[in-house]
Amino acid sequence: MEVHHHPRVENKRLKEYFLEFLMIFLAVTAGFFAESYREYSSDRKKEKEYMESMVKDLQRDTAFLNTGFPRKLDRIKAIDSVFLFFESHKDPQEVPGYIVAQIRRTSWDRIYDRSSGTINQLKNAGGLRLIKNRQVADSIAAYDLLWERSDFWKQGYISLQNTNNAFQEKILNAYDVLPFYRNSPIGSGTPGLGPSLRQLTSIKINTTNLNEYLNFLWVQKSWINQDYEFYQNMMGSAARLVVLIKKEYHLE
Repeated sequence: MEVHHHPRVENKRLKEYFLEFLMIFLAVTAGFFAESYREYSSDRKKEKEYMESMVKDLQRDTAFLNTGFPRKLDRIKAIDSVFLFFESHKDPQEVPGYIVAQIRRTSWDRIYDRSSGTINQLKNAGGLRLIKNRQVADSIAAYDLLWERSDFWKQGYISLQNTNNAFQEKILNAYDVLPFYRNSPIGSGTPGLGPSLRQLTSIKINTTNLNEYLNFLWVQKSWINQDYEFYQNMMGSAARLVVLIKKEYHLE
């Protein structure tokens, strides 16, 4: 019996198998690239949305920082006014109302908090990985680090303000200012006492802690100056970051 081989048929089948494999491979590859592109496109859209939101937060930070600087400068002026008075009046038993108002003014100014909504989302949701621009990512991280440092600094700053208030309670004779405490408008807070206190001719003071208080005010003034310079640099960082993000992401 003769056996006949059909090489052409086998070759045809091999070609069909190869073409079928190639089509499947191309389809899978195309699907992979399509999915990768879709994910890439989605990430870039999210990245731009994050950057738009980040710019708004930075602009709020800048405006908030800027409005606080005059308050810090006024506080420094109040401290200098207190220094000037006691420099000219050694060991006084009483002080005029306008000096009491300045003493009160030495104990407060703007305490800063940032707009942290976007940076918190970026950090908590793993959104930092979406920022492909390394210069922008590094600048945001540096800006975030500045605020983390400021949060540590702020606790000491508030502690000094509390110490200032404690000194005032020891130095000022409450009986001379009770009518103004009682008649101070609701919601006025400590700063609101200033104009009323200026009307007083004199207020008795306890000089036992006066020397310590004046030395403390110098420490307070130094902290305020450092605080002022630190947040000036912070505002500059925010402004530069806004410019960088707008440039890199083509934002208005």
